[in-house]
Amino acid sequence: MIRRRLFYFLVVAMCSAALFAAGCHSDNDNPSPPPVNTDTGGQVSGTSAVPGTDLTEIAARLDLVLALGYNTTNPDALAKVLFDDTATTTDPFILDTREPADYAAGHIPGAVNIPLQNLPQALLDGTSGIPADREVVVASYWGNDGNMASLLINVARIADPVAQKAALDAKTALPYPKATGLFQGMTSWSFRRDLVPVGTRFDDAGAAGVVVEKATQPGTAAATPTDVYPAFSPFTASVDTVVDKILVRAKNYLNSVPTQFDLQVYPSALATNLEDGNAANDPQIVSVRSAAHFALGHIPGSINIAYQKVADLANSELIDPTKPVVAYCYTGHTGSISTMALGILGYPARNLLYGINGWNTSPAIASGQLLNFDLFKAWDFPLNDGSAVDLASLADYVPPTGCVECHSSLTAVFYDREVANPPIASVAPPSEGEG
Repeated sequence: MIRRRLFYFLVVAMCSAALFAAGCHSDNDNPSPPPVNTDTGGQVSGTSAVPGTDLTEIAARLDLVLALGYNTTNPDALAKVLFDDTATTTDPFILDTREPADYAAGHIPGAVNIPLQNLPQALLDGTSGIPADREVVVASYWGNDGNMASLLINVARIADPVAQKAALDAKTALPYPKATGLFQGMTSWSFRRDLVPVGTRFDDAGAAGVVVEKATQPGTAAATPTDVYPAFSPFTASVDTVVDKILVRAKNYLNSVPTQFDLQVYPSALATNLEDGNAANDPQIVSVRSAAHFALGHIPGSINIAYQKVADLANSELIDPTKPVVAYCYTGHTGSISTMALGILGYPARNLLYGINGWNTSPAIASGQLLNFDLFKAWDFPLNDGSAVDLASLADYVPPTGCVECHSSLTAVFYDREVANPPIASVAPPSEGEG
């Protein structure tokens, strides 16, 4: 059985491989954060400013799938199912969407690797190997990216979203097994630092103190624009079904960036961008939290669209398509779903890594799930890295205690400085589907 061992971190310290190029990442704990990506390659081609039939159909299907709600799978719940000594045919299908070198360095036993940028084509041509009759759990780097994949799988497999929604509301058996992301991805499954890019684990010590602003009226967006921007041109690829059209658009969007890591924006990079004195290069920032939480505090300049409504063209047309888009939520999970949906619609969207919790940890605005990001809450479940795997029962694993030694060294992602926050409400309302 696998226990927490400090040699994991010693191995990483000796690793000199280039970042992202191999399973063992650079041992630089304070890398320069990447800039906010301003590439507009996610936009579809064409010149028409009038929504076409295809775009309307695509947005309508996305709207139906988003209405099904958001779920993640916690690592201990997944481990309980995997290690219950019953038939593996009842286990969920584990899809690992990390890069092959990271997958080879260590993955959940039984996981199948399809890198995120390859997933749309695999779903299109039927080579994904994902069984239609099993639930899917996506193991990714941080969980944010895994929810991008889970949205695509649900779009591909849920032929009748209306029937799925009726079953959810009635709490009856679902017609289609659901796909979910592993909450916080591999950072919650294992404490090995070489499984995710160095410097990208959450550390609440580095997030506090970044400027937020409060809406003038509770429940409303203070910065909602009055302009309605023209929609992107109709999709013209020769594919027959709306699902195929969505997957082709997803493929184009995911491959508009050099690597899947470029789909995430570091909070520190966003803050630097917003404060560089050049408003012309600022991205369009979209909060996908509830209106009540938005009113308590949000990133300056944000507009607010609930994540389940970002594909509604009446809402998405409030977003300027000529500017890069950064979406954020509570912990980065629903933000990534929204980012994927906006990317399919043609917007050059990126997700804010760890959501509002990566921006500011004030108790008045932080998600109730903030504690789940604490490094002291991480598990150390088995990994398959080519050697023998001891699939012990869940009862053999002690509750997570995390890594005391490395907690203070993982602050590079976040904007670490002294800033006085503007006034915000002291108590946040109950969560409304935080993610």
